[in-house]
Amino acid sequence: MQVASKSVLWTESFPKNATVLVVRIGPYGMTAKICAGSLAQGSESVTVDWGDGTKESFPNLSNRMHTYRREKDYTIKISDDIQSFGFTAGNPGGDHFRDMLLELVCVGSKVTRLEGYGFNNCHNMRGVINLPNVTSIGGYCFGTTLGITDYILPSMTTLVQESFYAGSSPARMYVDNVTHIPSRFFDYYGPNMTDMFIRNKSCSAIKAMSGFPFCANSNVRFHGSDGIVMANGTVIS
Repeated sequence: MQVASKSVLWTESFPKNATVLVVRIGPYGMTAKICAGSLAQGSESVTVDWGDGTKESFPNLSNRMHTYRREKDYTIKISDDIQSFGFTAGNPGGDHFRDMLLELVCVGSKVTRLEGYGFNNCHNMRGVINLPNVTSIGGYCFGTTLGITDYILPSMTTLVQESFYAGSSPARMYVDNVTHIPSRFFDYYGPNMTDMFIRNKSCSAIKAMSGFPFCANSNVRFHGSDGIVMANGTVIS
């Protein structure tokens, strides 16, 4: 089964390895805010292109704000100089900042961690979350995000059950290299996960993982290298 491709909503080119976000300015206020992001090793600053002709450099991305003049959707591009990132990260400024985020288009090649609460309650966020080099996702990072269809996490080996708390939309998760899944993972995620791909393990190896089926409901499909394991243990070759 192939990963669902990301819909192309914005056709402009992006800097190589940039972290790219799309925000909607107007209905939720005129000021956008990025709450968290630490510099990667070897970087002295990070540059943010706010999408309206304004570029700024910062020593980190702690509570960086920008006020726009026009109501529209803007593409924010962040240089490949950060190792961790979070758009809301608990968001002390209020729900309107969360509601601005429409899509996390891509993350930089040096980003290995998403902060706890990093995208928590971003109810208008949609699309595919592709995190090629991320090895750590903090608690409640994607809590109650409503429009995510796929989580692609090829570098994750350990999942944290609170990271995807109350995932409200039907979604697929690609974690081919995962070695540990908490026994209550699906209890925290909720009933809407449809498929989990662990294609570097056989069906028997998936069933032998500690805690299987991780509180998944009976309709969840675990995709292995040689077939599909249903949450009730039935194997479909």
